[in-house]
Amino acid sequence: MEIDIEEINKIFETITEEFEDPVPIGGRCESRTYYRVEDLGEDELNTCARYISGRIKDLFYPNHPKLFLKLPGGYSFFAERLYATYAELYAPKGHVIALEQYLESKISNGHGEKYRGHETILVTDVITTARSSLEAHTRATMKGIPVLAWATLIDRTFGPGPVPVVSAFTGAPVRLLTRMG
Repeated sequence: MEIDIEEINKIFETITEEFEDPVPIGGRCESRTYYRVEDLGEDELNTCARYISGRIKDLFYPNHPKLFLKLPGGYSFFAERLYATYAELYAPKGHVIALEQYLESKISNGHGEKYRGHETILVTDVITTARSSLEAHTRATMKGIPVLAWATLIDRTFGPGPVPVVSAFTGAPVRLLTRMG
């Protein structure tokens, strides 16, 4: 079932808040626009997972990812939903796909070796500055785990990265905070 972009836009309208003064987002940036991802319902998250799964399929066909790495910090369990949706709708029969929580200690203590050479999608709820995604990408790549793309509900980076960002929604830009002192 093809998902219409207008359907996706309507979903994100329901969780978008606008502020007169910028609000902090994480510890490194701020914006006048805030997205309450934690308010997304089951149906909305499922719709986003189907949409992003289709985009991943279209981007990499005839190849398929073998690993979804869930980055820390999400609230929606979107990685699990995306993994299950992709596996159900697009993985060829007999194609094994894994889902792992990305923990540096786990990747570095030898567990990452079992995924050496596995084409990977890094998954998180929202990418703002891309710093944590870039760090995870670099560490995975150094362990021989090739990252094909970053998948996210909302991409707020507006910049090229080392791989494509496959998102349901492109959010408003953020402003990096500068530390005075």
